[in-house]
Amino acid sequence: MINGSDLINNPWTTVLSPFTDLLGSGFYLFLVSIITAALYMKTRDPVMVSSFMILIGALLSTGGIWTGLVQASILYIIFTALGITGLVLSILFRRR
Repeated sequence: MINGSDLINNPWTTVLSPFTDLLGSGFYLFLVSIITAALYMKTRDPVMVSSFMILIGALLSTGGIWTGLVQASILYIIFTALGITGLVLSILFRRR
């Protein structure tokens, strides 16, 4: 008999737990990178993609989500810095 109460109560944690057990908290950065690449392929707008990177990186690097894992927070801060750099460069070199 299969117990589905964990899947009903915590669907994201239950579904992603094999990947987070193998790769650690860096797995979420992998997912965010795939979503970022898909957003760029769909829109071809570096300003929108950089803004998305800043928003997601800032949200994932702050808060109490990584209280015991300082390395994961540093990864998301670097992701945010790449977004800021991309935003500044795309605004500076935007052709009219």
